Amino acid sequence: MKIHQLRAFLAVFDHRSVRGAARALNLTQPAVTQATRELETFVGVQLFHRGSAGVVPTIFGEALEKRARVICFDIERAGNELDQIRDGAKGVVSIAISTAAALDVLPPAFTHFRKRYPHVELKLNEASIPSSLPKLMRGEIEFIVSQVLPGSLPDWDVRVLYETSMIAAVRAGHPMLEFFDEHQWPATEWLLPYDNETGPALFKQLFSRCTLNPPEQIVTCTSTAMGLRLVGNSDLIGVFVKTMVASEFPHYGLVELPLAQPLAPLEVCVVTRKHVVLTPAAQNFLDCLQFYAHRLQQ
Repeated sequence: MKIHQLRAFLAVFDHRSVRGAARALNLTQPAVTQATRELETFVGVQLFHRGSAGVVPTIFGEALEKRARVICFDIERAGNELDQIRDGAKGVVSIAISTAAALDVLPPAFTHFRKRYPHVELKLNEASIPSSLPKLMRGEIEFIVSQVLPGSLPDWDVRVLYETSMIAAVRAGHPMLEFFDEHQWPATEWLLPYDNETGPALFKQLFSRCTLNPPEQIVTCTSTAMGLRLVGNSDLIGVFVKTMVASEFPHYGLVELPLAQPLAPLEVCVVTRKHVVLTPAAQNFLDCLQFYAHRLQQ
């Protein structure tokens, strides 16, 4: 199995045609065809169905695609790492980071990192565990920084970065501010700025320290900005990181709802593929995040 064969395979997989793959790779069509045929001979299975409708991956091709991307990415990353060592502090760092971490530790970590490594290219993506894990597997991002429930990602390396406090918030003038009774929770509607897949488990974790029954009506929202605006213009009770009280609440007309039984904090973690070795540039950026995360907990 050779790297040029895997690259030809992935190009055909993505373009669903030999012609499109050849154009993307700047090769001739016979060269792409030969490379994919050689790969099929090596693995001993047919990777594509070829017909008048184009090229369609077989179940073997679908299975190989994920591993092929990881292999190609690791080889490319190895080359980038050698370039970083040869040329100094250069390279590309691509990560996914949650809103909580973006507010808590990203600004000082970025400033520190940029002063020390001015030539490293940074690519920052908003983290959502369901959508970010496939990118991590394909090698499109180096690591994820996000809230993670303990034991929820057994197939990944998960390291706790810090704990973030969570609070409930309502719009200014909300009726519950005049008469707040936590026994009314089941009858109120709450908003969580998380996705439908992780939302229920996170919600259970948030109320794990409360003796009262948690709310029953839940709205999940993957956009923090959308959630802030929605809570600011409705009677929803929103759950947000405490950092937003000073930085974001004044812009959206929100105030913290006083809870006699506070919500449980959440662990913000660094998620990587198992046994992965980060590039020097990525490790340097992670070091900056860890430094300011440690200061945050002091």
